Amino acid sequence: MKGTLLLARIRYLTAAGPASREAVLGRVPAADRAILGGIVLPSSWYPAAVMARFETAIAAILAQGDRSRLFVDLGRFSADANLGPGGVQRPYLREGDPHFVLRHVPRMYGTQHSAGQRTYEATGPTSAVIRSEGAPGLTPEDCLTTLGWLQRAIALSGGREPRVTEGECAARGAARCEYLCEWR
Repeated sequence: MKGTLLLARIRYLTAAGPASREAVLGRVPAADRAILGGIVLPSSWYPAAVMARFETAIAAILAQGDRSRLFVDLGRFSADANLGPGGVQRPYLREGDPHFVLRHVPRMYGTQHSAGQRTYEATGPTSAVIRSEGAPGLTPEDCLTTLGWLQRAIALSGGREPRVTEGECAARGAARCEYLCEWR
């Protein structure tokens, strides 16, 4: 996966404070600490396993008994980091047009991941479906992060009261993940 995803998690952890940062980094293998503590370039590729171990350590330290909430928050934070002012994905955001960012989800996904794909389907003026297929090793936490990212991307685009629900989940045995997106 691309460094932009890893950088968003590093920023999330930094925002939690130095004590949390030290505790999380103390839980990952030394090789991961070397990557996470070094220069992470947005355009460079990193092993997905590093991200998985990093997120697991973040959850162990910061979840406070609610892992689901933490992973949704990670997704929202990632959207803020990458779609917000100065974010590398900012060109995919058009104020007042959530369909614009959602229509570009397949392209964004393809530039960030080396396996799997996402598709977009408009289902109405204020609704769409995003589908994910072919990503190996998908976990329920990955789905929660995606759910949070989609919610925040819709909100950043001007969609009010965004609601994203998972219709199907590959991590739970379905053929694919399906995210039903709605807003006002």
